[in-house]
Amino acid sequence: MGDHGVPRGEGFDWEGAEDLTSLSEAELRAHLGALSEEERALSYRLRVLQGRMDVIRAELVRRGAVALPPGDLARALLGEASEAGRPS
Repeated sequence: MGDHGVPRGEGFDWEGAEDLTSLSEAELRAHLGALSEEERALSYRLRVLQGRMDVIRAELVRRGAVALPPGDLARALLGEASEAGRPS
């Protein structure tokens, strides 16, 4: 996990996933509920980040500066250094 609990380059381990056919209906419903809650939390976090990005872009425009590409802006919001922004 990276800063702010954001996974970095992690994908879903399909090979290691549990066999859903072996779970009871109650277990499946519990998994679905947990995943739905995780999706809700991630969706909220995404909306917050998008709002922060919009505010920063608007401030850059107000100052007459060129807006950062979305990837660089996201890294800046997460406190990471941009490869493009590093001195050589």
